[in-house]
Amino acid sequence: MRRPSPAPLLLAALLTGCSEDETPIDQGPQEKPVYSLATSIFSQGSSATYVSVFDSLDVTGLDLEKAYEHGGFATIGAVDGRLYVGGGETPEVIRYSVLDNGSLEETGKFSFANYGLTSAPLYLNHFVDGSSAYMSLEESRRIIWDPSSMQITGTAEAPGLAREREGLVVKSSYDRARVVRDGYSFQAFYWTDGTYYDFLPSSQIAVYSNADDSLVKLIDAPCPGLDVATQDEAGNLYFSNWVFSAAAPVLEDDAPDTCVVRIKAGQQELDTSWTRSLSAMVGGRQTAAFRYLANGVGVVAVFHSENVVINDQTEPNVITGGSHWKLWRVNLETGAAAPVEGLDFIAGGYYAFRIEGRTFLLLPTSDYAKTAIWELGVDGAAVKRFETLGWAYQFVKVR
Repeated sequence: MRRPSPAPLLLAALLTGCSEDETPIDQGPQEKPVYSLATSIFSQGSSATYVSVFDSLDVTGLDLEKAYEHGGFATIGAVDGRLYVGGGETPEVIRYSVLDNGSLEETGKFSFANYGLTSAPLYLNHFVDGSSAYMSLEESRRIIWDPSSMQITGTAEAPGLAREREGLVVKSSYDRARVVRDGYSFQAFYWTDGTYYDFLPSSQIAVYSNADDSLVKLIDAPCPGLDVATQDEAGNLYFSNWVFSAAAPVLEDDAPDTCVVRIKAGQQELDTSWTRSLSAMVGGRQTAAFRYLANGVGVVAVFHSENVVINDQTEPNVITGGSHWKLWRVNLETGAAAPVEGLDFIAGGYYAFRIEGRTFLLLPTSDYAKTAIWELGVDGAAVKRFETLGWAYQFVKVR
Protein backbone atom coordinates (compact mmCIF):
# COMPACT_ATOMS: atom_id res chain seq x y z
CA MET A 1 0.00 0.00 0.00
CA ARG A 2 1.34 3.41 -0.90
CA ARG A 3 1.69 5.88 1.94
CA PRO A 4 -1.03 8.54 1.69
CA SER A 5 -0.09 11.96 0.43
CA PRO A 6 0.42 14.49 3.25
CA ALA A 7 -1.56 17.12 1.38
CA PRO A 8 -4.54 18.55 3.32
CA LEU A 9 -7.98 17.22 2.52
CA LEU A 10 -11.31 18.98 2.15
CA LEU A 11 -11.57 19.00 5.92
CA ALA A 12 -8.53 21.26 6.24
CA ALA A 13 -10.39 24.25 4.87
CA LEU A 14 -13.12 23.84 7.44
CA LEU A 15 -11.35 22.92 10.67
CA THR A 16 -8.99 25.14 12.61
CA GLY A 17 -5.49 23.71 12.74
CA CYS A 18 -1.84 24.28 13.53
CA SER A 19 0.30 26.81 11.73
CA GLU A 20 2.85 25.64 9.19
CA ASP A 21 5.60 25.80 11.83
CA GLU A 22 3.77 23.66 14.36
CA THR A 23 3.77 19.90 14.61
CA PRO A 24 0.19 18.48 14.67
CA ILE A 25 -0.65 16.54 17.80
CA ASP A 26 -3.30 13.84 17.87
CA GLN A 27 -5.66 15.00 20.62
CA GLY A 28 -8.21 12.26 19.99
CA PRO A 29 -11.77 12.78 18.78
CA GLN A 30 -12.81 16.45 18.55
CA GLU A 31 -16.25 18.02 18.71
CA LYS A 32 -16.58 18.62 14.98
CA PRO A 33 -17.87 15.63 12.99
CA VAL A 34 -15.71 13.79 10.49
CA TYR A 35 -16.95 11.73 7.56
CA SER A 36 -15.10 9.69 4.94
CA LEU A 37 -15.94 8.38 1.49
CA ALA A 38 -13.78 6.00 -0.56
CA THR A 39 -13.91 5.65 -4.32
CA SER A 40 -11.99 3.12 -6.42
CA ILE A 41 -10.89 3.81 -9.98
CA PHE A 42 -10.17 0.80 -12.16
CA SER A 43 -8.14 0.52 -15.36
CA GLN A 44 -6.80 -2.37 -17.41
CA GLY A 45 -3.36 -2.17 -15.88
CA SER A 46 -4.02 -1.04 -12.33
CA SER A 47 -6.48 0.38 -9.85
CA ALA A 48 -6.36 2.80 -6.94
CA THR A 49 -8.65 3.91 -4.15
CA TYR A 50 -9.00 7.53 -3.02
CA VAL A 51 -10.08 8.21 0.55
CA SER A 52 -11.62 11.65 1.13
CA VAL A 53 -12.33 13.20 4.52
CA PHE A 54 -14.72 16.09 5.25
CA ASP A 55 -16.68 17.57 8.14
CA SER A 56 -20.06 18.29 6.55
CA LEU A 57 -22.73 16.12 4.97
CA ASP A 58 -23.47 19.00 2.62
CA VAL A 59 -20.28 18.78 0.54
CA THR A 60 -20.85 19.36 -3.15
CA GLY A 61 -17.87 17.50 -4.55
CA LEU A 62 -14.63 15.64 -3.87
CA ASP A 63 -11.18 16.78 -4.96
CA LEU A 64 -9.45 13.46 -5.56
CA GLU A 65 -6.10 15.19 -5.98
CA LYS A 66 -6.32 16.07 -2.29
CA ALA A 67 -7.59 12.64 -1.24
CA TYR A 68 -5.41 9.91 0.26
CA GLU A 69 -4.43 7.37 -2.37
CA HIS A 70 -4.09 3.63 -1.68
CA GLY A 71 -3.17 0.94 -4.17
CA GLY A 72 -5.80 -1.45 -5.50
CA PHE A 73 -9.33 -1.87 -4.23
CA ALA A 74 -8.78 -0.56 -0.72
CA THR A 75 -11.69 -0.36 1.71
CA ILE A 76 -12.56 1.76 4.74
CA GLY A 77 -14.30 1.45 8.09
CA ALA A 78 -14.66 3.52 11.24
CA VAL A 79 -15.12 2.95 14.96
CA ASP A 80 -14.47 5.02 18.10
CA GLY A 81 -13.48 8.13 16.16
CA ARG A 82 -10.77 6.44 14.10
CA LEU A 83 -10.62 5.65 10.39
CA TYR A 84 -9.40 2.24 9.21
CA VAL A 85 -8.17 1.42 5.70
CA GLY A 86 -7.89 -2.18 4.52
CA GLY A 87 -5.24 -2.73 1.89
CA GLY A 88 -6.28 -3.64 -1.62
CA GLU A 89 -2.88 -5.02 -2.55
CA THR A 90 -1.56 -6.06 0.87
CA PRO A 91 -3.26 -7.84 3.82
CA GLU A 92 -2.66 -4.83 6.09
CA VAL A 93 -5.12 -2.70 8.04
CA ILE A 94 -3.95 0.82 8.85
CA ARG A 95 -5.57 2.98 11.53
CA TYR A 96 -5.68 6.78 11.25
CA SER A 97 -6.58 9.67 13.52
CA VAL A 98 -7.88 12.91 12.04
CA LEU A 99 -5.75 15.84 13.23
CA ASP A 100 -6.89 19.40 13.87
CA ASN A 101 -5.66 20.52 10.45
CA GLY A 102 -7.69 17.84 8.71
CA SER A 103 -4.85 15.52 7.80
CA LEU A 104 -4.65 11.86 8.68
CA GLU A 105 -2.01 10.49 11.01
CA GLU A 106 -1.21 6.80 11.03
CA THR A 107 -1.58 5.41 14.56
CA GLY A 108 -1.35 1.67 14.03
CA LYS A 109 -0.96 -1.16 11.53
CA PHE A 110 -1.16 -4.94 11.45
CA SER A 111 -1.34 -7.73 8.88
CA PHE A 112 -3.54 -10.75 8.13
CA ALA A 113 -0.72 -12.37 6.14
CA ASN A 114 -0.34 -15.27 8.59
CA TYR A 115 -3.90 -16.32 7.74
CA GLY A 116 -3.31 -16.56 4.01
CA LEU A 117 -4.98 -13.29 3.01
CA THR A 118 -3.43 -11.22 0.24
CA SER A 119 -5.59 -8.16 0.89
CA ALA A 120 -7.58 -6.82 3.84
CA PRO A 121 -11.13 -6.44 2.49
CA LEU A 122 -13.09 -4.52 5.10
CA TYR A 123 -16.25 -5.33 3.14
CA LEU A 124 -15.83 -8.75 4.79
CA ASN A 125 -15.16 -7.20 8.18
CA HIS A 126 -17.58 -6.35 10.95
CA PHE A 127 -16.77 -3.79 13.66
CA VAL A 128 -18.54 -4.99 16.80
CA ASP A 129 -17.22 -2.10 18.92
CA GLY A 130 -14.00 -0.24 19.63
CA SER A 131 -12.23 -3.33 20.95
CA SER A 132 -13.68 -6.13 18.84
CA ALA A 133 -14.02 -6.85 15.13
CA TYR A 134 -14.59 -9.93 12.96
CA MET A 135 -12.90 -10.52 9.60
CA SER A 136 -14.30 -13.37 7.51
CA LEU A 137 -11.89 -16.22 6.82
CA GLU A 138 -12.59 -19.06 4.39
CA GLU A 139 -16.24 -17.94 4.28
CA SER A 140 -17.41 -19.73 7.44
CA ARG A 141 -14.61 -18.84 9.90
CA ARG A 142 -13.70 -15.52 11.53
CA ILE A 143 -10.49 -13.77 12.52
CA ILE A 144 -11.08 -11.87 15.78
CA TRP A 145 -9.08 -8.66 16.16
CA ASP A 146 -8.96 -5.64 18.44
CA PRO A 147 -9.21 -2.20 16.73
CA SER A 148 -7.91 -0.45 19.88
CA SER A 149 -4.70 -2.50 20.23
CA MET A 150 -4.45 -3.39 16.51
CA GLN A 151 -3.80 -7.00 17.40
CA ILE A 152 -5.32 -10.29 16.28
CA THR A 153 -6.69 -12.20 19.26
CA GLY A 154 -7.64 -15.49 17.57
CA THR A 155 -10.03 -17.25 15.23
CA ALA A 156 -13.50 -18.69 15.66
CA GLU A 157 -15.42 -21.44 13.93
CA ALA A 158 -19.12 -21.59 13.09
CA PRO A 159 -20.01 -25.17 14.11
CA GLY A 160 -22.96 -26.54 12.21
CA LEU A 161 -22.63 -24.20 9.24
CA ALA A 162 -22.41 -26.46 6.18
CA ARG A 163 -19.61 -25.70 3.73
CA GLU A 164 -21.67 -27.21 0.91
CA ARG A 165 -25.35 -27.93 0.29
CA GLU A 166 -26.84 -29.61 -2.78
CA GLY A 167 -23.68 -28.93 -4.78
CA LEU A 168 -23.61 -25.25 -3.84
CA VAL A 169 -20.95 -23.66 -1.61
CA VAL A 170 -21.48 -21.43 1.40
CA LYS A 171 -20.76 -17.71 1.09
CA SER A 172 -20.37 -15.18 3.85
CA SER A 173 -22.44 -12.04 3.50
CA TYR A 174 -20.66 -8.73 3.11
CA ASP A 175 -20.56 -6.01 5.75
CA ARG A 176 -23.91 -4.77 4.46
CA ALA A 177 -25.57 -7.84 6.06
CA ARG A 178 -24.03 -7.73 9.54
CA VAL A 179 -25.78 -6.05 12.46
CA VAL A 180 -25.03 -5.58 16.17
CA ARG A 181 -27.98 -5.64 18.57
CA ASP A 182 -28.27 -6.23 22.32
CA GLY A 183 -24.77 -7.66 22.72
CA TYR A 184 -25.06 -10.03 19.77
CA SER A 185 -23.92 -9.91 16.16
CA PHE A 186 -26.20 -11.18 13.38
CA GLN A 187 -24.63 -12.29 10.09
CA ALA A 188 -26.21 -13.92 7.03
CA PHE A 189 -24.82 -16.88 5.04
CA TYR A 190 -26.11 -18.37 1.79
CA TRP A 191 -25.23 -21.07 -0.76
CA THR A 192 -24.55 -20.46 -4.45
CA ASP A 193 -22.50 -21.69 -7.40
CA GLY A 194 -19.27 -20.26 -8.76
CA THR A 195 -21.08 -17.77 -10.98
CA TYR A 196 -23.51 -16.45 -8.35
CA TYR A 197 -26.46 -17.55 -10.48
CA ASP A 198 -27.87 -20.68 -8.85
CA PHE A 199 -28.87 -20.15 -5.22
CA LEU A 200 -30.19 -22.48 -2.58
CA PRO A 201 -33.78 -21.45 -1.73
CA SER A 202 -32.78 -20.88 1.90
CA SER A 203 -30.10 -19.02 3.83
CA GLN A 204 -28.96 -19.01 7.46
CA ILE A 205 -28.41 -16.17 9.91
CA ALA A 206 -25.68 -16.72 12.49
CA VAL A 207 -26.05 -15.20 15.96
CA TYR A 208 -22.74 -14.56 17.73
CA SER A 209 -22.27 -13.58 21.36
CA ASN A 210 -20.07 -10.50 21.50
CA ALA A 211 -19.14 -11.34 25.10
CA ASP A 212 -17.11 -14.44 24.17
CA ASP A 213 -17.23 -14.46 20.33
CA SER A 214 -19.05 -17.79 20.30
CA LEU A 215 -21.73 -18.93 17.87
CA VAL A 216 -25.01 -19.01 19.77
CA LYS A 217 -27.24 -20.38 17.05
CA LEU A 218 -28.00 -20.61 13.33
CA ILE A 219 -31.40 -19.38 12.20
CA ASP A 220 -32.87 -20.96 9.06
CA ALA A 221 -34.36 -18.39 6.67
CA PRO A 222 -36.51 -19.42 3.65
CA CYS A 223 -35.00 -16.89 1.22
CA PRO A 224 -32.10 -17.18 -1.24
CA GLY A 225 -28.95 -15.07 -1.14
CA LEU A 226 -29.57 -13.00 2.00
CA ASP A 227 -26.87 -10.32 1.89
CA VAL A 228 -28.42 -7.04 3.12
CA ALA A 229 -29.54 -6.24 6.66
CA THR A 230 -31.12 -3.20 8.29
CA GLN A 231 -32.73 -2.35 11.60
CA ASP A 232 -35.82 -0.28 12.34
CA GLU A 233 -36.56 2.10 15.21
CA ALA A 234 -37.98 -0.67 17.41
CA GLY A 235 -34.95 -2.94 16.93
CA ASN A 236 -36.50 -5.33 14.39
CA LEU A 237 -33.94 -6.72 11.94
CA TYR A 238 -34.65 -7.20 8.22
CA PHE A 239 -32.58 -9.42 5.91
CA SER A 240 -32.97 -9.36 2.13
CA ASN A 241 -31.10 -10.52 -0.96
CA TRP A 242 -28.41 -8.83 -2.99
CA VAL A 243 -28.83 -8.35 -6.74
CA PHE A 244 -27.26 -11.64 -7.91
CA SER A 245 -30.06 -13.90 -6.65
CA ALA A 246 -32.60 -11.90 -8.67
CA ALA A 247 -31.32 -13.07 -12.06
CA ALA A 248 -32.48 -16.71 -11.98
CA PRO A 249 -36.15 -15.99 -11.12
CA VAL A 250 -36.24 -13.52 -14.03
CA LEU A 251 -34.87 -16.10 -16.48
CA GLU A 252 -36.33 -19.32 -15.05
CA ASP A 253 -39.85 -20.02 -13.84
CA ASP A 254 -38.77 -22.61 -11.27
CA ALA A 255 -35.94 -20.59 -9.67
CA PRO A 256 -36.44 -19.55 -6.02
CA ASP A 257 -38.07 -16.15 -5.63
CA THR A 258 -36.40 -13.50 -3.53
CA CYS A 259 -37.91 -12.45 -0.23
CA VAL A 260 -37.32 -10.59 3.03
CA VAL A 261 -37.30 -12.01 6.57
CA ARG A 262 -37.57 -10.33 9.96
CA ILE A 263 -36.19 -11.02 13.44
CA LYS A 264 -38.24 -9.15 16.00
CA ALA A 265 -36.69 -6.88 18.61
CA GLY A 266 -35.30 -8.75 21.60
CA GLN A 267 -35.59 -12.14 19.89
CA GLN A 268 -33.25 -14.59 18.19
CA GLU A 269 -35.89 -16.41 16.17
CA LEU A 270 -37.31 -15.73 12.74
CA ASP A 271 -40.70 -14.03 12.73
CA THR A 272 -42.20 -16.70 10.46
CA SER A 273 -45.55 -14.95 10.25
CA TRP A 274 -43.91 -11.90 8.67
CA THR A 275 -41.69 -13.35 5.87
CA ARG A 276 -42.74 -11.89 2.55
CA SER A 277 -41.89 -11.18 -1.05
CA LEU A 278 -41.84 -7.53 -2.02
CA SER A 279 -42.56 -8.47 -5.63
CA ALA A 280 -46.32 -8.17 -5.21
CA MET A 281 -45.88 -4.60 -3.96
CA VAL A 282 -43.95 -3.50 -7.07
CA GLY A 283 -46.00 -4.91 -9.91
CA GLY A 284 -44.71 -8.48 -9.83
CA ARG A 285 -41.12 -7.47 -10.54
CA GLN A 286 -38.03 -8.97 -8.92
CA THR A 287 -36.39 -7.02 -6.12
CA ALA A 288 -33.02 -6.69 -4.41
CA ALA A 289 -31.39 -4.91 -1.48
CA PHE A 290 -34.28 -3.86 0.73
CA ARG A 291 -33.16 -1.27 3.28
CA TYR A 292 -35.32 0.11 6.04
CA LEU A 293 -35.50 3.91 6.34
CA ALA A 294 -38.01 5.14 8.93
CA ASN A 295 -41.68 5.13 9.91
CA GLY A 296 -42.38 1.74 8.34
CA VAL A 297 -40.91 2.77 4.99
CA GLY A 298 -37.91 1.29 3.17
CA VAL A 299 -36.31 1.36 -0.24
CA VAL A 300 -35.65 -1.54 -2.60
CA ALA A 301 -34.15 -1.96 -6.05
CA VAL A 302 -36.73 -3.19 -8.58
CA PHE A 303 -35.90 -4.84 -11.91
CA HIS A 304 -37.75 -3.35 -14.90
CA SER A 305 -37.80 -5.56 -17.98
CA GLU A 306 -39.37 -2.98 -20.28
CA ASN A 307 -36.12 -2.33 -22.17
CA VAL A 308 -34.67 -5.83 -21.90
CA VAL A 309 -35.14 -8.79 -24.22
CA ILE A 310 -35.73 -11.83 -22.00
CA ASN A 311 -35.28 -15.17 -23.77
CA ASP A 312 -33.15 -18.33 -23.64
CA GLN A 313 -30.08 -16.38 -24.79
CA THR A 314 -30.31 -13.60 -22.18
CA GLU A 315 -27.19 -13.56 -19.99
CA PRO A 316 -27.62 -13.18 -16.21
CA ASN A 317 -25.33 -10.15 -16.13
CA VAL A 318 -27.90 -8.27 -18.23
CA ILE A 319 -30.12 -8.42 -15.15
CA THR A 320 -27.51 -8.12 -12.41
CA GLY A 321 -25.21 -5.56 -14.03
CA GLY A 322 -27.34 -3.52 -16.39
CA SER A 323 -29.03 -0.22 -15.65
CA HIS A 324 -32.51 -1.72 -15.78
CA TRP A 325 -33.47 -1.15 -12.16
CA LYS A 326 -35.37 1.56 -10.36
CA LEU A 327 -35.39 2.41 -6.70
CA TRP A 328 -38.81 2.16 -5.08
CA ARG A 329 -40.11 3.28 -1.71
CA VAL A 330 -42.21 0.59 -0.03
CA ASN A 331 -44.42 0.93 3.02
CA LEU A 332 -44.29 -2.30 5.00
CA GLU A 333 -47.40 -1.40 6.99
CA THR A 334 -49.77 -0.26 4.23
CA GLY A 335 -48.32 -2.14 1.25
CA ALA A 336 -48.07 1.05 -0.79
CA ALA A 337 -45.11 1.35 -3.14
CA ALA A 338 -43.90 3.81 -5.78
CA PRO A 339 -40.66 4.64 -7.62
CA VAL A 340 -38.46 7.24 -5.95
CA GLU A 341 -39.02 10.62 -7.54
CA GLY A 342 -36.08 12.19 -9.32
CA LEU A 343 -34.19 8.98 -10.10
CA ASP A 344 -33.89 7.35 -13.50
CA PHE A 345 -32.79 3.76 -14.13
CA ILE A 346 -29.88 2.54 -12.02
CA ALA A 347 -27.74 -0.56 -11.63
CA GLY A 348 -29.27 -2.92 -9.08
CA GLY A 349 -26.20 -2.95 -6.83
CA TYR A 350 -26.86 0.32 -5.08
CA TYR A 351 -25.64 1.32 -1.62
CA ALA A 352 -27.48 3.41 0.94
CA PHE A 353 -26.25 4.93 4.19
CA ARG A 354 -28.30 6.36 7.01
CA ILE A 355 -26.18 9.01 8.72
CA GLU A 356 -27.54 11.39 11.36
CA GLY A 357 -31.11 10.82 10.20
CA ARG A 358 -30.28 11.50 6.56
CA THR A 359 -30.22 8.91 3.78
CA PHE A 360 -27.52 8.97 1.11
CA LEU A 361 -27.57 6.79 -2.00
CA LEU A 362 -24.39 5.81 -3.84
CA LEU A 363 -25.42 4.94 -7.38
CA PRO A 364 -22.73 3.73 -9.82
CA THR A 365 -22.97 3.69 -13.56
CA SER A 366 -23.21 0.21 -15.07
CA ASP A 367 -19.47 0.24 -15.90
CA TYR A 368 -18.56 1.56 -12.40
CA ALA A 369 -16.62 4.44 -13.96
CA LYS A 370 -18.58 7.06 -12.00
CA THR A 371 -20.76 7.19 -8.91
CA ALA A 372 -23.48 9.71 -8.17
CA ILE A 373 -24.21 10.59 -4.56
CA TRP A 374 -27.87 11.39 -3.94
CA GLU A 375 -29.81 12.29 -0.84
CA LEU A 376 -33.23 10.75 -0.34
CA GLY A 377 -35.43 13.38 1.26
CA VAL A 378 -38.15 12.86 3.83
CA ASP A 379 -40.73 13.73 1.18
CA GLY A 380 -39.66 10.74 -0.90
CA ALA A 381 -37.80 12.65 -3.62
CA ALA A 382 -34.11 12.18 -4.37
CA VAL A 383 -31.74 15.11 -4.88
CA LYS A 384 -28.35 14.69 -6.54
CA ARG A 385 -25.55 16.10 -4.35
CA PHE A 386 -22.47 15.44 -6.45
CA GLU A 387 -20.67 12.92 -8.66
CA THR A 388 -17.25 11.35 -8.36
CA LEU A 389 -15.03 9.25 -10.57
CA GLY A 390 -14.83 5.53 -9.86
CA TRP A 391 -16.95 3.23 -7.75
CA ALA A 392 -17.83 4.75 -4.39
CA TYR A 393 -19.62 2.27 -2.16
CA GLN A 394 -18.33 3.09 1.33
CA PHE A 395 -19.48 6.18 3.22
CA VAL A 396 -18.79 6.27 6.96
CA LYS A 397 -19.09 8.62 9.89
CA VAL A 398 -15.73 8.62 11.65
CA ARG A 399 -16.87 10.72 14.59
